[in-house]
Amino acid sequence: MSARQGAIAQTWVPRVAPLAPVIAAVVIWAVGLPSIDVGRMNDLGLISVLPWNVFVVIVILTVSAGFQLHQEHINTRVLAVHVVTLAVVMYAIPPIVEEVARSSVTWAHLGFAEYIARTGTTAPTLEARFNWPGFFVAAAFIGSVAGAGSLTTIAEWAPVYFNLLFMLPLALIARGLTRDARIVWASLWLFEITNWVGQDYFAPQALAYFMYLVIVAVVVTWFLVRRPASDAIRNRLRGMSAGGRVLGRLYTVLTPDNLGGWSLSRRQKVAMIGVMVAMFAFVSFSHQLTPFFTVAALVALLVFNRISLRSIPILFGVMAVAWVSYMTVPFLQGHVVSMIKEIGSVSDTLATNVTSRIAGSPEHQAVVTLRLVFTVALWALAAVGAVIRFWDGKRDLTMVLLAAAPVPLILLQAYGGELVLRLYLFSLPFVTILIAGIVYGRRPNPPAVVTSVVAVAFASAIGFGFLVARYGNERIDLMTSSEVAAVERLYEIAPSGSLLVAASNNLPWKFEKFEQYDYVPVTDEVLIGDLPAIADVMRDRKYPHSYLVLTRSEGVYAEVFTGLPVGSWDRFVADATSSPAFKVVYRNEDSEILVLADSTAESIP
Repeated sequence: MSARQGAIAQTWVPRVAPLAPVIAAVVIWAVGLPSIDVGRMNDLGLISVLPWNVFVVIVILTVSAGFQLHQEHINTRVLAVHVVTLAVVMYAIPPIVEEVARSSVTWAHLGFAEYIARTGTTAPTLEARFNWPGFFVAAAFIGSVAGAGSLTTIAEWAPVYFNLLFMLPLALIARGLTRDARIVWASLWLFEITNWVGQDYFAPQALAYFMYLVIVAVVVTWFLVRRPASDAIRNRLRGMSAGGRVLGRLYTVLTPDNLGGWSLSRRQKVAMIGVMVAMFAFVSFSHQLTPFFTVAALVALLVFNRISLRSIPILFGVMAVAWVSYMTVPFLQGHVVSMIKEIGSVSDTLATNVTSRIAGSPEHQAVVTLRLVFTVALWALAAVGAVIRFWDGKRDLTMVLLAAAPVPLILLQAYGGELVLRLYLFSLPFVTILIAGIVYGRRPNPPAVVTSVVAVAFASAIGFGFLVARYGNERIDLMTSSEVAAVERLYEIAPSGSLLVAASNNLPWKFEKFEQYDYVPVTDEVLIGDLPAIADVMRDRKYPHSYLVLTRSEGVYAEVFTGLPVGSWDRFVADATSSPAFKVVYRNEDSEILVLADSTAESIP
């Protein structure tokens, strides 16, 4: 080896060596992907068909990241590569191994964007989500620039894109709430393996959540009050004759100092405030719930004198209420009564969000139970982390306020049985920081070898649990190219104004010309095998034609969510296709399309 080659080796080997485990993990992961057969999934979801490679990769990445965090001087670039690789490994499996974009809701959202791109307008009276059209308008613009086919690909990979995007404000939030770099990187790692709720797909929630994170990141980085406690109030409390010293000490504990933020010029502050206002305006007309989670977080900080922006929480609250009051009238006309009834019904909200979800097949019930345990355990660990850091002399009131701020919203409504999921999601960035503080940010720093080993083992176990909690519904979310092809052919043939009937909404439809048809899911009738009832629904004379669409994904939904015995769906499809009341006009390996026997509709080529 020449002197030049030796010099190059001495320069590059130390840089590349820490990434060797990452490279090995990626290779092992890529080798294992072709063996995944999603068609063999059971009701436990994706984990039932994952090869051993995926589990080994989680261990390799976690051990390697733990080793890096245990070093005296951590290498932020190497840790960044680890975290990005983890996000890709955990979230890119479905778009790689599945044929088309997952989830029926994704296909409906593509349809909303297609409608806006085609008509140049929205339809708030036709679809409730058009009362908050911001995301769909943005998607329509991207689709018109990049092409509709590109938008479908973007939708397929959305979880990967969004989780990579989330890292930027998450890192800024952690950096604003703690100065320990180990906590910052450990919290990012924990976020990626605990974000199981699946609200990062091609949906308004994902983009709105990113903007929520950005707003919080700006606030905790540049607009925290350095010393929120008032000396005048403290002295007044201490001067009280009865328990004044105790009250003064309690006030000091409840109003700890914030970390010093980065300074900005007046012009920079105005620019940052402008960015926040613009982002919140977009959030307000993009999603129903995120504006109120944002306001709750800022109000909590304002009440405890944690932020210098006194008027911003008020402004944001007015903006959120104004949009709902004046721009969503079509939605309010049909839902305001039910929304008012839900206010204060905590027991009903919890029943809708928790107990009613433990249903369906035994495997699905096991998945739901694990999710509940996963969620409660993380919240409990965050509480332990807060107590430990308090004992160590660290007063994380700002962090605790942000973690707890979403909880009061449980008094408002059940949000279709998803409110607890959103509470978890919006508390997660701060929960993970508190959990990371159990191990890091304490003495000794870096922690003892035994502590690091336990932390790595714990993180690996969470990663395994994530695969069940995150992808436990994957058999339902899985859509196939054959199902998409069937619906595409149906849209080519079915006259405008036709009635489209299905066993449930769990199929890839509504992705184009959705306003030209009426859609009716008749789940109850299907589950009891009442074909005459379905025929009566289709016989409505106001429709030129009626089509019954039966797909694999509808049958899976019935089996997983309602506990329909295995084989019942196939028997139902066989009964329908052989019934004299219907005739089959299209069929492929995953789909059947039927019309009434006396219909003039011709077979679909």
